[in-house]
Amino acid sequence: MKRIFFFVALAIVSVALSSCLTGEDQSTPLIQVSKYVYRDTPAGVHDTILLTDTMHVGDTLRVPIMLYGNYNNLTEFSVKVDTAELDMRLLVDSSCLAILDPASKPEKAYLRFANDVYVFPAAMYYVPKKTGSLKISMTLASTAGEKYSPLNAWFMQEVR
Repeated sequence: MKRIFFFVALAIVSVALSSCLTGEDQSTPLIQVSKYVYRDTPAGVHDTILLTDTMHVGDTLRVPIMLYGNYNNLTEFSVKVDTAELDMRLLVDSSCLAILDPASKPEKAYLRFANDVYVFPAAMYYVPKKTGSLKISMTLASTAGEKYSPLNAWFMQEVR
């Protein structure tokens, strides 16, 4: 009985280990949005507030984000907003421009990545034009299979 248990356990461990060694790991990409927002007001105030705080029309906001592909390469990232409600673009550090595809348009909130990009820092830069609850939608795609990618996320920004 001990031998049967040993061989069954060995077979289970063997299958588990071989599935980890195939290099076919898949994971959903991840968007990490900072809870802190850098704000410049029309009155000239420069401060840091929480993402959940209410913003005002005309405030200039910078929200740091980090994009993770986890086990897979990042392929695209975009932010969609109603342009009548928000002016939106992405800020990218000049040292990161080399790993972006020429088709990227940060000024239109769209990034396309070159090969072998697993992590990418950026910032959403936006100015609210209207009051209310404004929806900001983000899509991050990677080389993961259809079941895992793309990731669609959104949040509501309160503006007075």
